[in-house]
Amino acid sequence: MLRLFDFVLAEQGPVDVVWRMLANLVPHYLSLALPLGAFLGVMLAFRNLSMSSELDAMNSSGASIARLLRPVFALLFVLAAFDFLLVGYIKPYARYEYDKIRFDVTSGALGIKIPQGEFVDITDKATIRLGSVDAATRQAQDIFLELLEDDGRRTIITAASGGISTTPDISSLLLRMGKGRQLFIDAAGERTQSLDFESFDLEVALPAIARFRARGVGSQADEASFSEILTRVNDTSVRGAADWYAYRGQLHWTILHPLTFLVLPILAVAMGVSGRRQASNLKPIAGVAILIVYHELLEEWGLVTASLGQLSPYISMWGLLALFIGVSVWLYRGSIDRARSAKVMARGEDDTVRLPAPGSLAGEALRRGAAQ
Repeated sequence: MLRLFDFVLAEQGPVDVVWRMLANLVPHYLSLALPLGAFLGVMLAFRNLSMSSELDAMNSSGASIARLLRPVFALLFVLAAFDFLLVGYIKPYARYEYDKIRFDVTSGALGIKIPQGEFVDITDKATIRLGSVDAATRQAQDIFLELLEDDGRRTIITAASGGISTTPDISSLLLRMGKGRQLFIDAAGERTQSLDFESFDLEVALPAIARFRARGVGSQADEASFSEILTRVNDTSVRGAADWYAYRGQLHWTILHPLTFLVLPILAVAMGVSGRRQASNLKPIAGVAILIVYHELLEEWGLVTASLGQLSPYISMWGLLALFIGVSVWLYRGSIDRARSAKVMARGEDDTVRLPAPGSLAGEALRRGAAQ
């Protein structure tokens, strides 16, 4: 939000644009936070059960960890479906709208920007300088305006103050100046006439504002919905083109991102379950680090190499998913085995040692055996 405020204020755009840009960034950040939030939720739940020995009690009653994971997988199936809608349909449109608003701010589509204290060529034949501008009232001080005509004549206007606005379609700049002077200069540079005024209204034509590109043009595959990507990839007439690889990589990424949710419970349990007497605070940190590294590699390496056609997505992207599954399963089995071993050792330590009382049959047999 701070970066957006700095950007909009530097471009002299309206402040309410910041909230529209933030709203269009929500799907992007949600696609990053949703897997991490799901992982942390499952991991912390099983860690609390493990540290309080409730997990041991459930296992003793016949509820295995695999059985406890059934409702977790059911919930993550729902999250995976929502994530598919998010990255496949909502996020592409939001990204395009964000880029469009950013373009409108820089191009002047949301209002012309005139830096204070600088000479600005608003057109090829109009130069303006504003001493200071009140952002709230749009009132300017120390206005200088030079207009050039086709035959070489110039008109110079200076004013102590004035209001600045534009037409609704931003095709013209409207100036309502007060207490100023107007000078007319011929092509030879000689002043021909001067005019003092108390108020003077002027309309200056502005150049046409450039229009933003259409959504998904060129290699902007991340702005296309899943249906559009699928249509593009299956089009045999563009197979092998530079942008075709970008669309193919985006197709595999859109499928892989929701599938990651089905692996999260395995890694979460592996990092959450631990022995009560051998609890480690490093395991949750290691789990978060593994998940972040996987997502960074998938997006910054797997998707990039597949989009450039340097490597097949089945190697760069699906290979990463297979490696992530393998590491998660390996950590899961190791964590469960250590938790079981710790539980058995704890039971052995807690067993009561019974010694036979003196004079009893068992005590006499123990004494005779010791004497022999």
